[in-house]
Amino acid sequence: MNDNKVPGQNRLAARVSGLVIGALTVFAPWYISGPQATLNRGIFWTYIITGVLMMTVATIALIWRRAFWPAWAFFLLTVWIILAPDTLSSAAKDVSIMHVLLGVAGIVVSIFWIRRMFGRIPRDRPVVKGRTFADCSSSERTLYGLVMIVLGLGYCMALGYLYLTHAGLSGKPGLSVQDIAITYYGNRSGTRLEMMLRGQMRDKISPDEMDQVVAWLKSGSTEDVYDDTIYPIIMKDCAKCHSKNSGKNLPDYTTYEGIIPVATVDHGLSIEALVKLSHIHLFGIGLVTFVLGFVFTFTALPEWFKNVVIVAPFFAMVTDVATWYLTKWDPVFAYTVVVSGLILGSAWGVQIFVSLYQMIFLPGKLGADKKTVPD
Repeated sequence: MNDNKVPGQNRLAARVSGLVIGALTVFAPWYISGPQATLNRGIFWTYIITGVLMMTVATIALIWRRAFWPAWAFFLLTVWIILAPDTLSSAAKDVSIMHVLLGVAGIVVSIFWIRRMFGRIPRDRPVVKGRTFADCSSSERTLYGLVMIVLGLGYCMALGYLYLTHAGLSGKPGLSVQDIAITYYGNRSGTRLEMMLRGQMRDKISPDEMDQVVAWLKSGSTEDVYDDTIYPIIMKDCAKCHSKNSGKNLPDYTTYEGIIPVATVDHGLSIEALVKLSHIHLFGIGLVTFVLGFVFTFTALPEWFKNVVIVAPFFAMVTDVATWYLTKWDPVFAYTVVVSGLILGSAWGVQIFVSLYQMIFLPGKLGADKKTVPD
């Protein structure tokens, strides 16, 4: 074997394959729709922009042989092809099938590309082996294990809260993509008050009273009906929290002026609310992802696999938050929100369960703890 061989030469096939997939992506609209390719501008520009970016990344990798980042950039672009709303909504089956084929082919190429980078360290580069759980003392394992368990339970509680606050917004039992879309896009055929009564507040009011409130909303939300019919219901079921005397930072529904903002057409969460949620999620989930990823680095697994599992939740987190704003613009992006959440949860699950398994069953080095215990 020639030890002076340039490491990048081993990845030439992956880079050329990436260039070919990018070119196929650019020409896909014409293959699907022929001369009418430009009629659906959303699908057309998704293909063109993504394909050009893939070709650009592959070309840079062919020129800059030792660069590591093009492999990850190509991987993220192929994931976007699969997560694009045109794929997930299945509105056009031919488009969805083409997205899946290109995305799967791109992911296979990018995984091979990444594996060649992180799985085979060049001979002229010093090998630095990281610690594993076998090198950790029992106290370190205990600390890491408890952190993983507590954060795992916290994530389960977050899923429960997500279900309780979003399920039923569409008027149907259970949690669906439509419920997620209503949260951000709103129910343009209804009002915010109706959405809350059918969702998280449905156990606060009787079915008959709900019907009366909904009938008032459908009839135009007039003030005289509010005074005669709705006000007594508000005082009975809602005033405990939604009044000035409650001491809570909630809208006052005991006056017509206070309730009318939520009795109009629902446009979903405001931009101000989305910005507030975004910075909370990015800070909070970012720190949790860092902690889980840090502990996961101690697992005895191939480096390329650990890198994929570590990067996945960061990518999913940013994609999830970004598609909140896109969903407010077009509800079809709710599919991307759901899939991003699934990727985040799956990556966290792998990090937690694999780490706990190896902490418990991976044998430690003989005498590792004894060296740290005083006589």
